[in-house]
Amino acid sequence: HETCSYKEFRWGIADRTASIRIPRSVGELGYGYLEDRRPNANADPYRIAARMLRTVCGID
Repeated sequence: HETCSYKEFRWGIADRTASIRIPRSVGELGYGYLEDRRPNANADPYRIAARMLRTVCGID
């Protein structure tokens, strides 16, 4: 397994061992996409974002 342990969170540019990998082109251009390399990262990103907003904004 290339990705770090699920107990450790790490991000990095072009770092295949990081939990969140930022491709080299994104690091250079300043825009693009991220790779969530953590186990079971197959959740719906829209539902995750909505849950985060509800939690942060205190919406039930």
